[in-house]
Amino acid sequence: MDLFVIDSDSESYSGTSDSEDQECEFTDHAQSILSSLDESIGKIDDFLTFERGFLHGDIVCPVSDPSGQLGRVVGVEMFVDLETYSGDIIEDVNSKQLSRVRSFVSGDCVVMGPWMGRVIRAFDLVTVVFSDGAKCEMLLRDSEVLKPIPPFIFEDAPYFYYPSQRVRIVHPSVSKSGTWLSGSWRASRDEGVVSHVDVGLVHVNWITSVANVWGDRSSSPPNFQDPKNLTLLSCFPYANWQLGDWCTLSAGHDGSLPSEDRKCSRYSQTYVVAKTKSTFDVLWQNGSISLGLEPYILAPVSTPGDHDFWPGQFVLEKLAVEEAAERQRIGIVRNVDALERTVNVKWIVPVDDDIVRYGSDPTEETVSAYELVEHPDFSFCTGEVVIRSALNIDKSEADLTNGTMTVSRKSLDTSSGFLSCIGNVLGYKDDGIEVQWASGVISKAQHFEIIGLERLLDNSLESVNEVHTSVDDEAEQETIHHESTKNALEESGEDCTGSLRNAFYFSKTAFDFLTNVASSFFGAHDSTSSSSITADPQYQIVKSADLHSSAEEFSVVELVMQTEKPQLPSENDVKIFDVVVDCSDHHFVKERGHENVKRGWLKKIQQEWTILQNDLPDDIHVRVYEERMDLLRACIVGAAGTPYHDNLFFFDIFFPPDYPHEPPSVHYHSGGLRLNPNLYETGKALVLNEKPYFNEAGYDKFVGKADGEKNSITYNENAFLLSCKSMMYILHKPPKHFEKFVKEHFTCRAPHILEACNAYLGGDLIGHARDSTYISDDGCKGCSTGFKIMLGKLLPKLVAAFCEAGIACGQ
Repeated sequence: MDLFVIDSDSESYSGTSDSEDQECEFTDHAQSILSSLDESIGKIDDFLTFERGFLHGDIVCPVSDPSGQLGRVVGVEMFVDLETYSGDIIEDVNSKQLSRVRSFVSGDCVVMGPWMGRVIRAFDLVTVVFSDGAKCEMLLRDSEVLKPIPPFIFEDAPYFYYPSQRVRIVHPSVSKSGTWLSGSWRASRDEGVVSHVDVGLVHVNWITSVANVWGDRSSSPPNFQDPKNLTLLSCFPYANWQLGDWCTLSAGHDGSLPSEDRKCSRYSQTYVVAKTKSTFDVLWQNGSISLGLEPYILAPVSTPGDHDFWPGQFVLEKLAVEEAAERQRIGIVRNVDALERTVNVKWIVPVDDDIVRYGSDPTEETVSAYELVEHPDFSFCTGEVVIRSALNIDKSEADLTNGTMTVSRKSLDTSSGFLSCIGNVLGYKDDGIEVQWASGVISKAQHFEIIGLERLLDNSLESVNEVHTSVDDEAEQETIHHESTKNALEESGEDCTGSLRNAFYFSKTAFDFLTNVASSFFGAHDSTSSSSITADPQYQIVKSADLHSSAEEFSVVELVMQTEKPQLPSENDVKIFDVVVDCSDHHFVKERGHENVKRGWLKKIQQEWTILQNDLPDDIHVRVYEERMDLLRACIVGAAGTPYHDNLFFFDIFFPPDYPHEPPSVHYHSGGLRLNPNLYETGKALVLNEKPYFNEAGYDKFVGKADGEKNSITYNENAFLLSCKSMMYILHKPPKHFEKFVKEHFTCRAPHILEACNAYLGGDLIGHARDSTYISDDGCKGCSTGFKIMLGKLLPKLVAAFCEAGIACGQ
């Protein structure tokens, strides 16, 4: 019994002691896990909080209202935490006190005299300190001559050489030809420590010169340049720092360094950006500015709408085709009502005047966003490289008293004078453009005084492109063939992921082609998938003729030719299908190859004529040509429920000699209007559905998202306005052989069209006239004020076009 007696003063017996030890060990382990988890969560929070950043010029929206007005970032304030070589952290350093480790890197824009170029490669100038105190500076064109020695301080360094790195000289000639800052060359000095690295030589691709812009000619400098001769062209460098970037600090921070790092004072100090924290100033479309916004309350906008404008932006008044010869006004945006799509504009000058005349009381007007277009020559992006295009030679010095700067010819006698002629756009300011010149001076320029580099290069390439126009047209035509085949296969349910070459041998009749065009033309997005397209029910057509599926049966088998033409309707009716003469206005009338086609091809075309005559629905009309069986003209009526309802869309089609092995080519009669992202004059990718905005490649991913649905509503409003203009164009100039049909169609549909216009003016959404219960996916219940303003101006012109065509419009 005594063996089981336990002293009450003892801590425990052996069994209990083991249990408590295990429990304690478990607790410690759990605490360690929780501590690690807290640390991990902290790092994740840091990443999520500080990784989202914006740059000057970025477009943003409030997270709380993604479908509301947009803003543009006009100011960035950034503070960073820096990590030292020893792992210590220097907190809250203003990013304006940071400098790049290399003065030039690949991709930089540089200026030398009148010339501007882009850095292809920068070669390192490495200073090595040897154990006996000798110091040598070496220009390295090949990294094989100077090898790092392990252990490496940084495993994933962004630069091959960096201070404190041990290196070995592989080829003694590199150090022998180097510059010895201390001591002299000895073959035994083959290992040392990198004390400093900079750029010693720069390879530059020269792009253009100021002299060339002014009409003079100057020879480009050598491509390899001493960096001392180059000026870096850059703006907002302090706002571009990211996690992991290497940098150096400006003077005045050495006292904050840990003692271990101060021991390495003879080496250049390099730091790594460990954390960033930024706030942003945002200019909103309504003209207000918000300062110091935290990043978590802003969301990036990757696809602003075509009718989103900004305060200070230069715009042009949009004119109709028949008004193109009249004087067109230039305006400066004052503010924008993003919800109602109206813009307050200050009109400044007709487009054909060379001098801006603001006047004592310039005209300001609130207009529809649909009446405006971004000025193609006076619109500049933040950070864009610009070149001064006009010189004021009346003054001999720069004058900054009014925020503007003039440049004299005398100042250009020196190379540095041209630094005031090349710069970066900072933004719009006081009815002008604020520019930071390569000299460092910031001044305001007028829109006619500068020209964007990209626009300049585009203009210089136009003449080159003209030389290749015929080749490009041929290539594009081939692309149209491929796209037509691909779309036809997609609509027929065939696998189109394989080679398009095989697709050419898939037999499609002209009837199949037209009905597939019609079904995809007004296809609707499936409610369950943003990328699937379903045909409109009115175009689900069943053929009455069963054709062969093999194209070879029509091209190589001898067949007896039919000599009689298909039975045609009465002359008193507007014919859905008709054989006509005179193809002089057909887009493909100059195409050749129809003279020597095979008999199988003729048989094929005549068979399809019969099918088209018998099976076309009421909303597709076709004309074929007796003298040119390879040509066809088709008209498709816009489907209800889309922005294109009741309009007519005309296509010229050409069937090549190798048809059906080679698909037909298509041309859309646009009248100078592009009604849809995928409706080109070439007829490529024909889709006009309820939400055409999402037809553009890549835009389907925005279906259901606030900014995407907002842009879709805006796009539909503009599409209907363009559709009305298209109606007027067709009434004024109906395609040959469709004159009677055009008048009959609009005589029948004009009351419905005008009734829909009145409903839209009353607030109904496009495509849903007299349906007040319909609400769009973004919650929008009615048309915008900007749309109503534009439709109100357009409607009398549409009524006049109907009346001129002899179509009664009633009240």
